[in-house]
Amino acid sequence: MLFYFFIGIIILIMDVRGGKMKIMHLGDLHIGKKVNGYSMIENQRDIFEQIYSVISKKNIETVLIAGDIYDRSVPSEESIQLLDDFLSHLINILSVNVIAISGNHDSPARLDFSRGILAKQGLHILGEYKKLVNKISINNFDFYLMPFVTPAVIRKKFETIIEERELVISTYDDTMKFITGEAVKNLNSDRVNIAIYHGFVIGSGDDEKEIEREESVKPLAIGGKESVAEKYFLDFDYTALGHLHGNRKVKSERVRYSGSPIKYSFSEKNQKKSLTIIDIEKDKFDLEQVEIKDKYPMIELRGTFSEIMEADVDRDAYLKITLTESVLDAMNKLRSRYSQVMELGIEIPATDSIDKDHSSKEIHKIPADQLFADLAGSVGIKIDEEEMKQLRDVINEIKEVAH
Repeated sequence: MLFYFFIGIIILIMDVRGGKMKIMHLGDLHIGKKVNGYSMIENQRDIFEQIYSVISKKNIETVLIAGDIYDRSVPSEESIQLLDDFLSHLINILSVNVIAISGNHDSPARLDFSRGILAKQGLHILGEYKKLVNKISINNFDFYLMPFVTPAVIRKKFETIIEERELVISTYDDTMKFITGEAVKNLNSDRVNIAIYHGFVIGSGDDEKEIEREESVKPLAIGGKESVAEKYFLDFDYTALGHLHGNRKVKSERVRYSGSPIKYSFSEKNQKKSLTIIDIEKDKFDLEQVEIKDKYPMIELRGTFSEIMEADVDRDAYLKITLTESVLDAMNKLRSRYSQVMELGIEIPATDSIDKDHSSKEIHKIPADQLFADLAGSVGIKIDEEEMKQLRDVINEIKEVAH
């Protein structure tokens, strides 16, 4: 009997010290985000409640947040309070470790505030690179934190070492080759090594221009190369990525995007949002996706006004509506039935008479007021003489200012 007692104690010690951990991988919370003027705060509170429930049911020990915690670098008071409530619940109520990094939407300096004190409570946040390798160790696990950073910032912060090694750091790929290279030198093969990075990672042979990115994903660079090669992360046992809003692997099953927990654009309307859970130990990895529900679904509707008004959809859904006819005061009429019409467009082909009329003339020879009148007429709006006079006056004022 005593023998089995000691065996049980040994197994317990081995489990605590090292072998296994259940981790929830989150990213792109975008707390405080507004979509077409609609605040997502209520949705975010609802999703956080679902997260609490899954953490409790699945016995999650550590939560990773891979950047874009806030949607703006200067968050609102309401956003700050919601994040505080979220993190407090994770740490004080659910007793999990939280490891988070900044993304391209966040202010690194703001997230770093009081990080030394917070770490003692189990909250580890890294916004800025004070050193090249940033490691958090928990039991037999080493977490390597790699917040979003631009090549220019890295060149400035680590100018001496870059010059000594005669390195060229001009792209995001150069940047992460440098950072991950330093981290890999520190890897202990007897421990479980996990990287957390916010950026655009692509697999071997992939073209960054061909990889689908959601409308709500902000470009990291204007006109330049944004991507980072997946191969730099393959020495880690798992890499938790943030930036893209769809839940997906890169090429390796162990290099993954969790995706955003909420749909933030109509390009995401068909995505099934889920929570990524990994049950990991050295040389063993199990993945589970737990689907979560939208408080308000995103739906696109197209048709005549009467078809839209009679559609069998949730009246509180976020709607993108395309009308195939002109309707006076359409938005207000639609909102009398649907409370959250985010986008409204009108899609009407030009009339044959307009096409014929303009096809026989060079368009620059047609008076501006006539072009406006013809355009209005093509969508069923008739402009009377008084309105035409006002239109000509406005056009003349614009011409005077232009000259």
